[in-house]
Amino acid sequence: MATTDFVTGLFGLAGKTAIVTGSSKGIGRVIAIELAQAGAKVVLSSRTPGGADAVAKEIADLGGEAVALSLEVRDETSVKAFVEQAHAALGRIDILVNNAGIYPAGEFLTASTEHWDTIHETNVRGLFLCLREVAARMRADGQGGRIINISSMGSIRPAAPIRFAYDASKAAVNRMTEDAASAFAADRIQVNAILPGPIDTGRMDRNDEAAMKMHNAVLRRVPLGRYGTPHDIAAAAIFLASPASSFITGQTLVVDGGFVVR
Repeated sequence: MATTDFVTGLFGLAGKTAIVTGSSKGIGRVIAIELAQAGAKVVLSSRTPGGADAVAKEIADLGGEAVALSLEVRDETSVKAFVEQAHAALGRIDILVNNAGIYPAGEFLTASTEHWDTIHETNVRGLFLCLREVAARMRADGQGGRIINISSMGSIRPAAPIRFAYDASKAAVNRMTEDAASAFAADRIQVNAILPGPIDTGRMDRNDEAAMKMHNAVLRRVPLGRYGTPHDIAAAAIFLASPASSFITGQTLVVDGGFVVR
């Protein structure tokens, strides 16, 4: 039995091309690397020129292909130019992982309108601009495609009130995902979202007593007994980008170790 061929046929991305926004670090970096390991050619993005060059080199060192470009998702002109450059570099765009986002904390009664606007400019406006431009290019090419929006568990369950503006922005992402899935289904463009739960990106200062107290309090609420890793989110992205998900669109996939069911 050709087990390897069967699995590769379901989850392999050889010959596919992908854009991953916000891919210079954290979850976006791992998604980009693992999409490349699955066979996709990848365009990386960061706000600053050269910001994702190190990740492109990592991918090249692993035998993959990647191009790093600068992108300011809040700026329409920047998004349009980025998508054109990415399409020119790849020849086509099969996959978009809309990962770029910010999550500053703020209290309800003291958060400024600037706090709210800044988060929504990146997480909602920025995601919309990238989705719109890539979907338009996919439609013009006529080959279909996969758009994967990175949302958050906080969009459907209260977890940290100091993230209220972030959670609201991600709730908007969920609705946009569903509407876009309906709008582009006839073009064979599938649109889904991943809702990460508590993810350990390795950036927490474990000598910070307050941070560790919060870390452990969250851990006690995860039924599977561990924090997620960026690999867990990348694995979900590979699934949604692969032939294995060919009949899935308009869905929000929660990857949280069971946090929302406790």
